[in-house]
Amino acid sequence: MEQKVLITGFNGELGSKIVKKLVEHNKKVIAIDINDSQEKINSVTYIKDTILNYDLINSIFKKNYISEVYHFAALLSQTASKNPKLAIQVNEDASRNLIDCAFQNAVDNNYITKFFFPSSIAVYGPRKIKFASEQDIIKPNTIYGNNKLAIEQYGSRVHEKSNLKVCGLDFRSIRFPGVISYDTVPSGGTTDYASQMIHAALKGQHFDCNLLPETSLPFISINKTISSIMKLMSFKNINSIIRAFNVEEVNFSVKELSDMLIQKFPTFTVSFNEEKKFQSVADTWPSSLNCDNSKKYWKFSSNMQLEDFLDNIIDKAK
Repeated sequence: MEQKVLITGFNGELGSKIVKKLVEHNKKVIAIDINDSQEKINSVTYIKDTILNYDLINSIFKKNYISEVYHFAALLSQTASKNPKLAIQVNEDASRNLIDCAFQNAVDNNYITKFFFPSSIAVYGPRKIKFASEQDIIKPNTIYGNNKLAIEQYGSRVHEKSNLKVCGLDFRSIRFPGVISYDTVPSGGTTDYASQMIHAALKGQHFDCNLLPETSLPFISINKTISSIMKLMSFKNINSIIRAFNVEEVNFSVKELSDMLIQKFPTFTVSFNEEKKFQSVADTWPSSLNCDNSKKYWKFSSNMQLEDFLDNIIDKAK
């Protein structure tokens, strides 16, 4: 049977870019999203439906040899906080079902399915720390952080069970910091201020920031995000008991970013108007990440300085 790759949430920024990368590698893709595809690729099978349709998910695995899963469908942080019941259904229950289906079908047919799950620095808490490692204190205070942590832990347990059987699920996850894109401007997230500020500077618009100037957080560019996912999944085996890895390119404070943008765009202006709900979350997330395990086990690399990082984003956004 021909091997296929399943992607959930293909209309999102990560999902849409990963679909294109997989097609470039001649992978046969089945793509699910609750909305119609914004663009069609002939070799991709598109399905408009929800991951809460368990019968559909089960039938996909029963009818296909799914060698890899990229699970991007989720309620994001601010949406999750407004509807915690739905967040548990989508981010936890449906994710467990997807893992279970992938595991059981692979066991029944005696093969391994690689499973990628995008996690987040939202799993950290309850206090801000520097150079956070994967094993540091993890007590998230948001529904979204708890959702992500629950699936990290569940996927890791199923991974260990699969190791004993020598078939089943190969679970791999990355804890992403703030992702900065050159072609989209996100809203509603704690780290979204950085993308918003950069794009405001490019347009010569004033920016009113919802975080305090001294707030420091880690970040990664969208291109490095995509290449990191592809690199992690390219390895036949990741010989580590750690299944959720840290990545970052740079870390900076709000003021460091605004000062650099003002240097590059002298007419750009910034004001600071703290919003408690954003600030309280940012105060529990790490100011920087320890990426040693990612470098050791799957060759993640990053030697970016803030100015170079920023120039790359600005050049692509123009």
